[in-house]
Amino acid sequence: MKKVLIIIILITSMVILNAEIINNAFTPELLMPSMINMNNLTMNHSMSFSSSISSNSQSAYESVYTNHLNYKFSPKLNLKVDLNIVNFGSAMYKGGIEFDGNNDNTSKILPNFQLNYNPSENIKFIVEFKQYNSPFERNSFFK
Repeated sequence: MKKVLIIIILITSMVILNAEIINNAFTPELLMPSMINMNNLTMNHSMSFSSSISSNSQSAYESVYTNHLNYKFSPKLNLKVDLNIVNFGSAMYKGGIEFDGNNDNTSKILPNFQLNYNPSENIKFIVEFKQYNSPFERNSFFK
């Protein structure tokens, strides 16, 4: 029993020591390229769920997880990237809480990006690519 306890203590101390060495060796400065200033990056997440049912027993659903990234190159230039993970499909309503799936469940990753350049107060250049329009999103040109 004494040998088992000593082995457990040795293994635990080796794991803790190894974790300290790894934490001190791999700092964020070593993992990220130096040309990217992480202080200029912001990240937000959003999630939405929606479903509907019609009077003829047809139903549909959609769930969306979005990772919003915004990188500010300068006060006049920024890049916004949305990575949308969309899951959707349809079903037939049977009654009560029973649904019969239509085997059309689909998941897709739909990226959006927007590059904004504002050289002066009255001039704004926008390059935008969208594959997914959220029903909750307002016009992105005036954000």
